[in-house]
Amino acid sequence: MADAETFDFVIVGSGPGGSTLAYRLGEQPDAKILLLEAGGEALNSEMKDAVESPHRWNELLLTDLDWAYNSAQQPGLNNHQVYSAAGRGTGGGSIVYHMMHVRAKPADLANWVYNGATGWSFEECLPYFQKLENQVDDTNPTAGKGGPITVVNAKDTGNPVSETWLQACAELGYPIVDDFNASLFGAGWHHLDMKDGKRGGVITSYLLPALARGNVTLKTRCLATKLVIENGRCVGVEYVQDGQQMTARASGEVIVACGAIESPKLLMLSGIGGAEQLKQHDISVVSDLPGVGENFHDHPLVIGPIGRMNKPGPDPQGNMTEVGLFWPSVQGMPVPDLEICMVHRAPFGEAFFTNVVRRLQTGQPVAPAAQLVDPHVILTLPGLVKPLSRGWVKLKSSDPTVAPEISANYGAEPSDVDKIVTMVQIGRDIYATRAFQSAWGIQELSPGPAVADRAALRQWVTDNTGSYYHFVGSCKMGVDRLAVVDPHLKVYGVDRLRVVDGSVMPSIPAANTHTTIVMIAERAAEFIKAEK
Repeated sequence: MADAETFDFVIVGSGPGGSTLAYRLGEQPDAKILLLEAGGEALNSEMKDAVESPHRWNELLLTDLDWAYNSAQQPGLNNHQVYSAAGRGTGGGSIVYHMMHVRAKPADLANWVYNGATGWSFEECLPYFQKLENQVDDTNPTAGKGGPITVVNAKDTGNPVSETWLQACAELGYPIVDDFNASLFGAGWHHLDMKDGKRGGVITSYLLPALARGNVTLKTRCLATKLVIENGRCVGVEYVQDGQQMTARASGEVIVACGAIESPKLLMLSGIGGAEQLKQHDISVVSDLPGVGENFHDHPLVIGPIGRMNKPGPDPQGNMTEVGLFWPSVQGMPVPDLEICMVHRAPFGEAFFTNVVRRLQTGQPVAPAAQLVDPHVILTLPGLVKPLSRGWVKLKSSDPTVAPEISANYGAEPSDVDKIVTMVQIGRDIYATRAFQSAWGIQELSPGPAVADRAALRQWVTDNTGSYYHFVGSCKMGVDRLAVVDPHLKVYGVDRLRVVDGSVMPSIPAANTHTTIVMIAERAAEFIKAEK
């Protein structure tokens, strides 16, 4: 084993949490920071153009830039397994997300506070949302200006098919809103993390500027295998690079920012977790925290209805997922629980689903292949943004190279499935409007006319529900027996160790999660600086 190098801070994971922290902690000129990333350098890979191009996110799936997890069997989905993508490379989830810029809602964050995350109300978090934002337009009175992430209106390069979709929503009586971060309920154009026509996110906004300062060291293809804990204090990280076992020590703090799947795995490998599970893998208990890996959940999603237009739609200029509808399943909800988006150029050819099977069977990345996608085909993405179902992340082995077993327990609560059925019905209603039929003459390909009544549609949803890839909750913030970190994101029972990623969310927000994770990391950086 090589001699350990010492840094002030060691950050594990270069996703939204890790890259934001590297930038903010690196503002201290005397700070020496190591950022460890299990994947490769996304902007130096053969997929560089696909990473930078907003509408090519589908081409990154199943490649070397995707962890490509496969869930445990889901009892609520007739024991199907669910393919679960996660960014594996510099930028983490920021390299595969759809760039939708949606904040957690005030009621989402109030719920965190009720769960014991004091100090995380919307009023207290708003300055940190604003700190990260550089919103170009003025559709949101509380939007930040001058922050690292440029936020643009999808309407500026909007596709005519997306415009028709909004006209159809208006025909059905849904209000049209200018900004999902200023209005709770309605249909509208998304705001996007894009700049100069390219993908935005933490690589270009936070990580590259942090590296340019010279006091942040990025090491890629470094799999963290264990946290080094001495006398109750985390003092470093063991990792493997090019087959060699290495150690990096931290004189200040270690911050785990690997995401809601890898973060609990690393904690458990290091003896932090439920004692019973650790003992099953002959791992000595450092801190008995039964909540590590519990409370894991996600936004379940189904692809459909899929429609075929009678003429080809124009080529994409933005991210393809430009418009959406946020709506409550029943009136009186403080936040929407339904998010229905439309993709105006279906990004998945039949070969994609063949490649999913191949990746799951072999465990090897599937080389990206150009697929001829029919420009007549569009799809609806109904996502349940306030699911009730909760699952877990568990170790399969004490071998760090073995992926953990994951289950978001999709459909465990039958009402979750019922609400997805409702969204598919709304999608069908949108396709059936005069606006859509007159402009594009759309016909439904899937579920198809044979799936007619609600019972048949519920079966179709059960057979086809998958993941929005918005994993959270598995190292949750709070004060109850399943809490893993305190409101300053410090791990209970271990000094100088924090978790800063989506895993700390007590409950998932009614929003795409990327923006909220960056906000969490902005706050964490201030906590760390104040306590230094």
